[in-house]
Amino acid sequence: MSSSKPEDQLALELTCPICLQLYSDPVVLPCGHNYCRACICRTARIYGDGVQCPECREEFQGVESLQKNFKLSSIVEGYRAAAALQGPRADTQPEVSCDHCIDERTPAVRVCLKCQVSLCCRHLQKHHEREAFRDHPLVEPLNELEVKGCVAHRRPLEYFCSNDASSLCATCVTEGRHQDHDVLAFSLAEEETRRSLEARSKVISGKLLMTQSLLQKTVEEQAASEALTDRVVSGALRVVDVMAELMNGYRERLHERLEREGNQHKKSWRHEVSELEEQQQRLLEAERDATRALSETDAFAFMHRYTRIQHKLRDAATGSVPPKVPSVAPLDINALQSGLKTQEFHSDMTRLLHSLHVLLHPLDLSFSLCTAHPNLILSNDLRTVKYSSSKQPYLEHPERFTSAPQVMCSQEFSSGEHAWVVEVGPSSTWSLGVCYRSIPRRGDSSRLGHNSMSWRLQCKSGKLTACHASSSVNVGELIACLLRVEIELNYEAGTLAFHSTKGKKERLYIFRTVFKEPVYPVFSIHSNSPESWITLHTGM
Repeated sequence: MSSSKPEDQLALELTCPICLQLYSDPVVLPCGHNYCRACICRTARIYGDGVQCPECREEFQGVESLQKNFKLSSIVEGYRAAAALQGPRADTQPEVSCDHCIDERTPAVRVCLKCQVSLCCRHLQKHHEREAFRDHPLVEPLNELEVKGCVAHRRPLEYFCSNDASSLCATCVTEGRHQDHDVLAFSLAEEETRRSLEARSKVISGKLLMTQSLLQKTVEEQAASEALTDRVVSGALRVVDVMAELMNGYRERLHERLEREGNQHKKSWRHEVSELEEQQQRLLEAERDATRALSETDAFAFMHRYTRIQHKLRDAATGSVPPKVPSVAPLDINALQSGLKTQEFHSDMTRLLHSLHVLLHPLDLSFSLCTAHPNLILSNDLRTVKYSSSKQPYLEHPERFTSAPQVMCSQEFSSGEHAWVVEVGPSSTWSLGVCYRSIPRRGDSSRLGHNSMSWRLQCKSGKLTACHASSSVNVGELIACLLRVEIELNYEAGTLAFHSTKGKKERLYIFRTVFKEPVYPVFSIHSNSPESWITLHTGM
């Protein structure tokens, strides 16, 4: 909840999330979060190697590499000074400066008692040049703390009129011109004015510090936004590069396979054509020999020629002629698909296209505070939830879960395909899924999966179970610790799939149903160890 006072809001912004005190020697992590150096060192010693940011869980290379946040340190020091601000003290009388020289401090040479201003040489000359000011009394420069005399009565100034903002002597007061005015003795007027000025100065200092803090926070958020944009761009380019690599590999395999198949078919066809050409040549020679023999008019020469060609003519006459031209065999599509790994290519391209879509259209999910069970603690950005044995002072709300430690997201889905990723603590007992808004909020029937209005996957003691409408399915035991889970929702198709994203994407379980109402991402966490938490991620 936000603080009612700007000073309290500023103090909250300048508080270390670990020790809950004002920053002391603050250092900034690569992810942009700030902590006291001693606090983050103590946290690093507790968790050992692979230290992570306590808020966003981004790993960094040890506390030795962390840089001091000088700007934040200066703001904290300024805030401490403003909190302990006291009235200004001066042991020496400062030099009197010209009241008209605003851009630079110029020593005053005279003081006009009637105008009550200090004048340097240049402005004193201008003062003399005006006819109405020539009879004004001028004295040596007087410090502002010195008592100045009344111009009219030549008596010490002892009172101050708040209405006219003018100093008065005793005679001025008794004359009656200030009878109904708020007239105070100088000491009381100074005391009141000083208190008012100190209070206003504190407000200005607080607003200045708040402005500086907000400005720094804006710069940090801009830097975080630019870093996120860079990650999205690099991730999208990486996905497109992988798609291009897959496409080029498929193209090369397709070209090689088609060329090999074509060469084999062409070789077979040429062999058959070559046999036909040889038979054609034999028939032409037989026909030519027969024509020559028939052209012989001499009986002896005819019989002699016939005996020489009769075997060739008999073979040509009795040989068979193919009934049709050689045909080109069609491509074996099944063998081609198998050799090209078309199904695997299709699966990989579909997965990459889905990843690209999620990268370019990330979901900005956040937990709904009004639904959080009192034993759940939500982070300031509403993206991390932890279980606490002590109940939180949440306000009563009709949508709050009061029996099971559960929390819903604020966002709903009533159409389309969506995917989101959650990171879970290494020793968490958790449930992930979706539910209708009409899910019960109290009683045993409000537990995820134990009603017809929710679908959940649960991890407990290294075992996964899926449940809907109190019908539980044993998914299996986990071989390795499950830290990141991707959930895919296809509202129209009625599917809710859970995948492990460690290494290669692997499906854990899929629900198939018909959604009848808008669904909300919903989560439950039952363990309260230091490493038990669930964090929503904005991208894949």
